[in-house]
Amino acid sequence: MKINPAISEKRRAGRPSVDRRDEILDAAERLYDALGFEKVTVTDVARALGMSPANLYRSFANRQAIDEAVTSRALTGVEDAAWRVARGAAADPIATFEVLCMDIALKMRDLLFKSGRSSDLCLAATRGNWPPVQQFMDTLRGLIRHVIAEGQRQGVMRTDLPLEETTAATFTAMAKVWHPVMLDTFGVATLEEETAGITRLVLEALRIKN
Repeated sequence: MKINPAISEKRRAGRPSVDRRDEILDAAERLYDALGFEKVTVTDVARALGMSPANLYRSFANRQAIDEAVTSRALTGVEDAAWRVARGAAADPIATFEVLCMDIALKMRDLLFKSGRSSDLCLAATRGNWPPVQQFMDTLRGLIRHVIAEGQRQGVMRTDLPLEETTAATFTAMAKVWHPVMLDTFGVATLEEETAGITRLVLEALRIKN
């Protein structure tokens, strides 16, 4: 079957048939690591892919959209790993809570301090309270709520404490070792010890004493 040349030309002139969003984000991350995200321009990202800025804008409306997508992708990796841990609450809520708290703390440490200069973007996004960061914090609260609710259901965590208030208080306690700005401010030299200590204190308050 022959393709009408006019239709073929119209397709070439429109949006790309293949979504290049992941390629663009990969290129942006590489440049952010090499140069620092504040020094990189949309033109730099487009040039790295051998495309024009106009073509790049077909996938992302502006530079802020690229930065938010890079941030979201990094935080989603932490979320996905944390949910894999949290699903173990059905078997053992107490042990799951301990593992979850440490897992998130260590993954945030790796994201901020072991992922190159692109980690500066995550800090900027947190300070600016960008939508991906708001969603991430909501997800962390949801993880805590899930484990505590399962602990209450199984009778190993106190039910006299309102679930929503308990979730909020627990999140506030864990923010010392989870929140990017807190980690950047206070450092991570003793992160594992701090995380274990805060987790023990929280569980002491949540656990039903035998």
